[in-house]
Amino acid sequence: MEFYVPYEGRKVDVEDYLLSVLKLHIAETPYWRVKLSPKLIEELVSCSFEETVYNLSRLVVDQNLLRTRWMDFKPKSLKNAKCSFSSGTTGPQKYCLWSMDYVEKQAKYLHYYLSRMGVKMRSAVIQGPTSVYKDVNERVVQLFGGIPYFVGLRVEGLKPIIEDAARKGPAEMVRVVKEFFAPEIEKTRRFLEYDSEINFMRSAWMMLAPFEQFFGDKRNIEAVMTSGLGYTAQNHELLKQKFKTVIPSYGYFAFGDALGKYANGNMDYYPAFPYTIFAVTKPDGELAKNGEKGNPLFIIARKDLLLVLKEDNETAEKAPPTEEYPWNGIRNPKR
Repeated sequence: MEFYVPYEGRKVDVEDYLLSVLKLHIAETPYWRVKLSPKLIEELVSCSFEETVYNLSRLVVDQNLLRTRWMDFKPKSLKNAKCSFSSGTTGPQKYCLWSMDYVEKQAKYLHYYLSRMGVKMRSAVIQGPTSVYKDVNERVVQLFGGIPYFVGLRVEGLKPIIEDAARKGPAEMVRVVKEFFAPEIEKTRRFLEYDSEINFMRSAWMMLAPFEQFFGDKRNIEAVMTSGLGYTAQNHELLKQKFKTVIPSYGYFAFGDALGKYANGNMDYYPAFPYTIFAVTKPDGELAKNGEKGNPLFIIARKDLLLVLKEDNETAEKAPPTEEYPWNGIRNPKR
């Protein structure tokens, strides 16, 4: 089970890698010490890649545990960690720990693929929740040699507010977002006004679509990266009319960003493999084949964190590997 990982410039034997991660966690992590045994992990991984993913899909973690017992997933040897938490837009926040080593890996993944897309970042405005999202995105800008301007957004409980505004039409959406994020919009406007080197902006699509109404003229913004509630192919087409380069992403507190590709009306997302593996599970528990629908499944397999999570409130199709991303992705995720 050998995969080439372009952003690290190396081949990875995924069987060996997963075995090393599983062995560490059954030795050091309270939750997995109870759930796994040395004999069982050999049975889980000693087979084809698809069979291994299927076997691991049987180990889904109850996400409520990440609201109250996230320390049960901390390996004993983990040091110099950061706490990552979900945005809280759709429910009570969930938590997990990231090593600084993984913060760097996620930043290098983003830097590599943004560079491949032709992004030549000078400096950037990054809007979004705090937590490791801030650490990773600031590090990406620094890898480009630029200055990161981070603007924290308060997003807890935002989903019902945005959904209600969207039902009333675009004008109401703009009004609500402008009112809800008034201080953050003003701070962003100042950054854009006084640093002409800023040519990249990362934010939620509902902040970027009415850009001129919030921040004035687009000035030197050449590329934007976006994600968030309700981001669709239609929203992507709208942003493409405004900006030279539009980069979609699927963000998740436990693994960071999975960068997206837009083609033929589809949004495909690919994670930083092998640290995160995407699959789609059908209602009968079987893994979806390319183009089949089901619930997204995330296997987060790192020395600092082992989780198998299924998004029961989302649907997606399985997306096939590509030349840039030689591993599986998910297509058109929808909540």
